[in-house]
Amino acid sequence: MLPEIGIVGQEKLKQASVLFIGAGGLACPGLLYLAACGVGKIGMIDFDSIEPSNLHRQILYGQNDLGKLKALVAQDKLQTLHPNCQVIAYTSKLDASNAISICEEYNLIIDASDNLETRYIIEATCKQLNLPWVFAAIHKYEGQISVFNHEPLRTQYSDVFPKNDKKQAVLNCAEAGVLGILPGIVGSLQANEALKIILQLGDVLSGTMLCYNALSNVFYTIKTQNNSPQ
Repeated sequence: MLPEIGIVGQEKLKQASVLFIGAGGLACPGLLYLAACGVGKIGMIDFDSIEPSNLHRQILYGQNDLGKLKALVAQDKLQTLHPNCQVIAYTSKLDASNAISICEEYNLIIDASDNLETRYIIEATCKQLNLPWVFAAIHKYEGQISVFNHEPLRTQYSDVFPKNDKKQAVLNCAEAGVLGILPGIVGSLQANEALKIILQLGDVLSGTMLCYNALSNVFYTIKTQNNSPQ
């Protein structure tokens, strides 16, 4: 019904392939929405099992799923939601040895991880494969979203968060806690960026980081730039 999308846009969604790195709180809303919107191929890589402490924020899972692998449970639920969507689950950990072979099967990466090591692997892999990726991070009551390695700016994660910056060493959700609804808000914003990239619609958060505070209801943006040598 939206004239900016129409049948042509729906066909773009059908042809798209998106890989989620992580199947936790950030990934749950994005997985649901992208499958429901008609993305043709969705992958997710996560080696964790579902624990009781996950359930307040990881809305794909319930009490009956405790102890099961997140990626496999998510795969079942997405295939029920959209049987025509090809859903692929990887139950290994993403690392330097498998990142290329997994990511090269997709044309867009969504970072739903919770650690710096994985994000630097995503950055190196996407640079090598020339893939854009949608970043997000959450901490207690705050979230950040941006798009890296996207034309024309090609801003990189390490431009904003250098590897030698010790200030990055923050606790993840399991260690520091997080407001349950926050990953739902931030993960939905990630999915929105993915849709805009696929549909070539609107202004993508490339060269810009969107920040959100759930307690003050304040959104603000920070300009980013590519600091790599040309």
